[in-house]
Amino acid sequence: MSRGGHKAVKDDLVEIVEDAGERPLRTAEDLPKWRVLIVDDEREVHSATLFALKDLIIAGRPLEFFHAYSAVEARGAMENTPGIAVVLLDVVMEKDDAGLQLVRAIRDDLGCADTRIILRTGQPGYAPELEVIRDYDINDYKTKSELTRTRLVTSLTTAIRSYEQIRMVLESERGMDRIVRSAPALLARRNLASFAEGALRQLAELLDDDGADAVFCVPRAPAAGGQDTAPWYVAAAMGGHARHAGCNVDDIRDEGLTDALAQCRKSGGWLHANRGMTLCVGDGENRALIYMQTRRPLGDFERRLAEVLSVSIAVGLENVALFQKLNFFAYFDPLSQLPNRANFISKIDECIRRGEKGWTVAVIDVDHFSDINAALGHQTGDQLLKAVANRLRAGFPAEMTLARVSGGTFGLLGPDGALDPEQVLALFERPSVVDGQSLMIQPYIGLERLAEAEGSGADVLKNATIALSRAKSERREHWQYFTRDMQIATQQRLSLLHDLRHAAEAKRGLSLHYQPQVDIASGTVIGAEALMRWKNDRGENIPPYRFIPVAEYSHLIIELGEWVLRSACEQLRDWDRAGHAGLRMSVNVSPAQFRDPNFVGMARRCILGFGIDPGRIELEITESMALTEAETVVETLHRMKGFGVSIAVDDFGSGFSSLGHLHQLPLNRLKIDRAFVSDLSAGSSGATIAEMIVKLGRMLGLAVIAEGVETGEQLDALRRMGCQEVQGFYFSPPVPAGEFPALLKKTL
Repeated sequence: MSRGGHKAVKDDLVEIVEDAGERPLRTAEDLPKWRVLIVDDEREVHSATLFALKDLIIAGRPLEFFHAYSAVEARGAMENTPGIAVVLLDVVMEKDDAGLQLVRAIRDDLGCADTRIILRTGQPGYAPELEVIRDYDINDYKTKSELTRTRLVTSLTTAIRSYEQIRMVLESERGMDRIVRSAPALLARRNLASFAEGALRQLAELLDDDGADAVFCVPRAPAAGGQDTAPWYVAAAMGGHARHAGCNVDDIRDEGLTDALAQCRKSGGWLHANRGMTLCVGDGENRALIYMQTRRPLGDFERRLAEVLSVSIAVGLENVALFQKLNFFAYFDPLSQLPNRANFISKIDECIRRGEKGWTVAVIDVDHFSDINAALGHQTGDQLLKAVANRLRAGFPAEMTLARVSGGTFGLLGPDGALDPEQVLALFERPSVVDGQSLMIQPYIGLERLAEAEGSGADVLKNATIALSRAKSERREHWQYFTRDMQIATQQRLSLLHDLRHAAEAKRGLSLHYQPQVDIASGTVIGAEALMRWKNDRGENIPPYRFIPVAEYSHLIIELGEWVLRSACEQLRDWDRAGHAGLRMSVNVSPAQFRDPNFVGMARRCILGFGIDPGRIELEITESMALTEAETVVETLHRMKGFGVSIAVDDFGSGFSSLGHLHQLPLNRLKIDRAFVSDLSAGSSGATIAEMIVKLGRMLGLAVIAEGVETGEQLDALRRMGCQEVQGFYFSPPVPAGEFPALLKKTL
């Protein structure tokens, strides 16, 4: 071996010249040939050159020869034949300096900076060698007599290697420029299929092979058991593999393709083939396999450029995955995996744009879901929501949109005929078993038909929610269709809430009236029920049946309830100081107040703060509240009873309480509902129920008071039954605090 890593080459012998350290990946026949242009006006020179260079292999690649017999022909050949590596150029042809002028044309006019030029002259000394080397960009300058076979091969080998290095630099620069310019467009793609297609296109463009056969494969979803257990599929494909787009890799019947993908996936690296490559880019969940088969063999520099591009692809893949996660959290509910509120609204908007008039939107609410969460824990609540989602999904066709629009509320969008509210209710006739507990689910449904809808998807959802609120508040039917009257009522309700909130903040227009509670036996006043009254800024007296439900719905009742209890305790203290001691004060308490964890502490501070004996304060709860809020009510009532406060059940008889449930409550008094008092004629159902309540109170050791007594006949009937106390218009309507002392002198 000679120095420089070349095999020794003897004169008159043509041998293969290659780098001793090279290990060609391909045979010479597979590789593109080095293009050599012979320019000489003597045909014998062409023949001799071909003979000397016959079958020569340089850098693992054969030679391909082109011929020109003048400078003009040579220029035409350079213009029409890309990729000329070396020009063997005669200096003197049609003109003495034709060769030198051609050199300038090649460099300056044609811009072929990479082509190497070997000048040959048959007239030694015609052009000074040093000046030519200095002034012209040539690779070598020899007289024809000097160029023996060995020297010709050596000069040509040197020139080709120089050309190869220059080409690698230029191609690398060009490739890097392509990568830099294309990276923003690739990284801007957010859809996986679009990104995968763009990555394949850019890789093919980088390799100058738009007709390449390629696939871009990713796992369908991260699997719980690890990345390798997730099924892989073809996210994008091109060329002969375009038919595989969307297919699972395991379903592809192409052993060459699937074997390459399997090997690359296992190794996590690169696999080089004769004409193409298989790449594994990214890592962890964000991993992809790229298989590309090119129409021509690839050079080492092309592979290195592909490796650089793969880094951009890996980064882009991470960006796509991140964007998909952000998109999921923006438009899907992580717990149920269903579309969320924003997604649901967009689906409704799509239907409106398509003119789908025969469709309906339904909003389905799990009644008292927040109480289930509070009583059984959020984990059980989450499992219950999944169970509800599964039942709804199984109960309707897949083409219907099911979404979770809020905590315990779901949305359905589908054709009118398929979305039947009775069908929804039927799905929940059986209890759901969650964490070993059997839970009955009571749904309420609000609906709006798109044929009757106005506005956007958000408006439709709002209207269905208004219908849902109506269904929940009335509790007669478990579903309601939206009507324009509901919208008017809702707007009035919002206006009322705005005014009430302003009144609560300013404590303006709010007052307490007091209705006497009278002992039947003595006929004297023994207590009072504090009743809130409100006159708005326009001077209108708003009845309690209008503003109390609004206060409860908005939770403003917690603030107002504290004001009522504080004001009632203060009034009781003032009556004591005025000489009207010993009266009992009854105050109504709403479910929202009982759910407030600060309620017991607040009540204790109010009562003790005014120096009131807790036994003179009576909290009234409705029977329906005692039924539906059982656990919360029982715990809070026991705490208040332990403090000394009396407990009464208002509207008793309307909720059909069981004796077992009633026995659990720490009660002092039952209050007969006014509906039964108004119907106390002999033999009537009202009289029968009222008498049963009196007897029940006597059996349980509870006092009984009747409200809504308006006639002497009603009073006499209650007296005969054994009822102890009454209140109502027969004795006095609710009056302001200043008028109440006068009633203390009055008797039945």
